[in-house]
Amino acid sequence: MTTRLKRFAFLGQLGAPGRYDPAIFADEPGGDDETVWFEGTLERAGVRDRLEYDGRRICHGAPLPPLDGSEAPDAVVIGGSFHSVHDDLAWQRALIEWLRAARARPDGGPPIFGVCGGHQIMAKALGAPVETVAAGTMAATLPVDLTEAGRAHWLFEGLDDPPAFHFGNEEHVARPPDGAQVLATRAELPAAAIDYGGGWVSVQFHPEAEADSFARGWRGSHPEFMQNYRPVPLTPLVFKNFLYATAVLS
Repeated sequence: MTTRLKRFAFLGQLGAPGRYDPAIFADEPGGDDETVWFEGTLERAGVRDRLEYDGRRICHGAPLPPLDGSEAPDAVVIGGSFHSVHDDLAWQRALIEWLRAARARPDGGPPIFGVCGGHQIMAKALGAPVETVAAGTMAATLPVDLTEAGRAHWLFEGLDDPPAFHFGNEEHVARPPDGAQVLATRAELPAAAIDYGGGWVSVQFHPEAEADSFARGWRGSHPEFMQNYRPVPLTPLVFKNFLYATAVLS
């Protein structure tokens, strides 16, 4: 008897056509297709072969996955974005409504992990404010400060102490939604990582990214930022931790 692989959906919202120059990603596997990049992250985390992978570039018009039926995902990651959550684009509004519909389900919907822009749109969907970083653009590999809850949390298991991650953001979640728990902070970020309960987590940083690849994303607009990144090879473990902690994998 063949065991069905768990269905894993990555929702790519890097940018609608015209938002950025795709040539800056010419050296990356898949070019500027972030769904290909994230599949590589799952390989580095050691879990790709245990999942049925469904990458959807929702910012290019791909539909959101259903919440019922055989095509419904068992787990979801929402990627980062060149867009602000305040751009109020049609696909962003659809994603917010999809998140709210998932959250309202009796079963709480699938476990969801938001990264950077995914972190911000999850928090916004649940009522939290997203604001500009007062100190300006964050563009570097930086440590985070774990809260008491964060030190006991599965998200950071197996990482360095303190854990460091790649950042690339101009906005941030100013406070967590009601009932959510902050897991990590920085001086610039009062809610750098959030646990919403029910298998939903999100982070302002980029645990999926590799240093060189992330740095190359700045070469068209801010080449001076490229030297700010260093390798942090353990960070893909957060996705393995997510899948095991939410019992998607066992």
